[in-house]
Amino acid sequence: VQEGICDRFLEKFNTMTLSGKVGNSFDEEDTFRGSQVSETLFKHVMEYIGIGKKEGATCYLGGKRSGTEGYFIEPTIFTDAKPNMRITKEEIFDPVVVISKFKVDVDGVVALANDTSYDLTASVLLPISRVTSMFPMPFYSVFVNWYNVVTVNSPFGGYKQSGIGRENNEYVFQIYTQVKAVKVNLGNYF
Repeated sequence: VQEGICDRFLEKFNTMTLSGKVGNSFDEEDTFRGSQVSETLFKHVMEYIGIGKKEGATCYLGGKRSGTEGYFIEPTIFTDAKPNMRITKEEIFDPVVVISKFKVDVDGVVALANDTSYDLTASVLLPISRVTSMFPMPFYSVFVNWYNVVTVNSPFGGYKQSGIGRENNEYVFQIYTQVKAVKVNLGNYF
């Protein structure tokens, strides 16, 4: 987040994060976030939270188990993370987010975005007149002034270590099919 607005953004993001109801999404329609899907994923996310703290990032919010049953983790926000930290460079997934300040120009931000092994989705908030300056970002999906609007008409997938192939639309068939040529001689025997 650009340093001039980062503190205001962080405050609003924190409020939004804490306002979402945590619970069983199968039982309650208004649940914003459920538990981790397995003990393995729970341990994986908790390990990354420990790595973030050990590497010197600030755990601004959360960072602990939530409750005593299930695999719930408090929504966790890290700040003061450096570009070379594992929590910045690797995919952790829900419910952990890393918010980093930057003061470089657009080219510098694009360079930072390109310096990763994972390229699934990015979201940029900026005036429409500056949108094309962000197209060199390597991500498959780039949301401009909104986030996570996925439709069945739009292919979805990542680059690099974020995935192979595409989901949704007719592109999904390319994942599950393989072209084959069969040539049959119908009368001219060798």
